[in-house]
Amino acid sequence: SVPYLMLAGNVVAGWQLARALLVAEDQLAAGTDAAFMQAKITTARFYADHILSRVPGVRDSICEGADAVTAMAVEAF
Repeated sequence: SVPYLMLAGNVVAGWQLARALLVAEDQLAAGTDAAFMQAKITTARFYADHILSRVPGVRDSICEGADAVTAMAVEAF
């Protein structure tokens, strides 16, 4: 369950940061609080580069990692 929660949390947070990035880009173009909007954009890009880049590996561990668990007898749990 932990990989599912990590995947869901990372993707949902990325989605929310992407939404904030789009608003920040519009606000920046309109000249609203440039420093704050640039910080929002930078934060979203950092998250995409450093956190969302892990998502494919977590997905693969969920989809391909079941054999190690299902190989154990039910009594082992």
